Amino acid sequence: MPESVTAALIAIFLWWLTTGAILLAVTTLAHRRLALGGAAVILLSGGLITLHQTAVDVSAAGAYLSFLAALAIWGAVEISFLGGLITGPNREALPAKLMGLQRFWSATRVVLWHEIFILALGFLLIVAFAQGPNRIGLITYGILWLMRLSAKLNLYLGVRNTGEMLLPAHLRYMSSYFAHRPMNLLFPFSITLGTILSAWLFHKAFADGADAHQLVGFMLIATIASLAVIEHWFLMLPLPIETLWRWGLRDKDPPAQTAIWSTDRAGPFDTRPLNAVLARITAGAFGSVESLKGSIRSPEGWLALDFVDGIMHLRRENTSEAMRTGIIVTGRLLDMRAIQSEFEDYALRHGA
Repeated sequence: MPESVTAALIAIFLWWLTTGAILLAVTTLAHRRLALGGAAVILLSGGLITLHQTAVDVSAAGAYLSFLAALAIWGAVEISFLGGLITGPNREALPAKLMGLQRFWSATRVVLWHEIFILALGFLLIVAFAQGPNRIGLITYGILWLMRLSAKLNLYLGVRNTGEMLLPAHLRYMSSYFAHRPMNLLFPFSITLGTILSAWLFHKAFADGADAHQLVGFMLIATIASLAVIEHWFLMLPLPIETLWRWGLRDKDPPAQTAIWSTDRAGPFDTRPLNAVLARITAGAFGSVESLKGSIRSPEGWLALDFVDGIMHLRRENTSEAMRTGIIVTGRLLDMRAIQSEFEDYALRHGA
């Protein structure tokens, strides 16, 4: 088997194995922070030592070991985050009223310490290992950070498949900062730039005069970058990506929930403020919303609401005057009382 194919298959296998192993660790040891911290320290120490020992090794074996060292270091980063050891000063769900820059700042504070930790660790790696001829581990770390940052921003801006089932139970509050939308403006740039980067890395692997170290090293990195692009596509496809790592998940999936609100107030209701209410709810301020349906009496007549696949549809409908204004929200990890209070407050403020 060609060395390039071997390297690609190893990278794919390690991507699948390490992701599942990290999920297994953080869900199994969710209440044993000392054990999680010890695992993170062991991985980080082992990775740093291996990078130091392979910094001048420009053989194919040196490329493999440097790549493995970077995965170990990144594993420590992921355990520190998913284990809840290093996250941010904000550990609460998204407040219902926050929008715009306030929502962005609140979301930033959810992961602030973790992002600073990643940057500080990256700076340490550059200072310690950038001068060595074997930079495979350093580049791998940089690629993993860039693609993970892109994924986080896309989740914040809105995707079809947020994959919140991959979050351990103690971090499920973070799903309130994910937005459900069919597309966001960043996603095409993320895919395009990620694909270009992957193609350039593959080109480096097969460049004229490339030795075994360059071929193996850049093939490993290019494969990981390509897998990150595929992970981005999963964000926009209605496919359960968590199925790939079901074996690593020990938390039970939260059951589907339904929040029902209706009012005897005859209305009509001003529908202009309703858009902001619906935007907060479907963006995840009260949990992961899968569908929202209902009818509301507006000054122009009855409107039917239907939120499907990240898109809110409003259409006029003919209905009996005996019909009551009401809305049904279906999803997971829903704050039922907050949703009902949100609609009740809207009805009080904007009903005739």
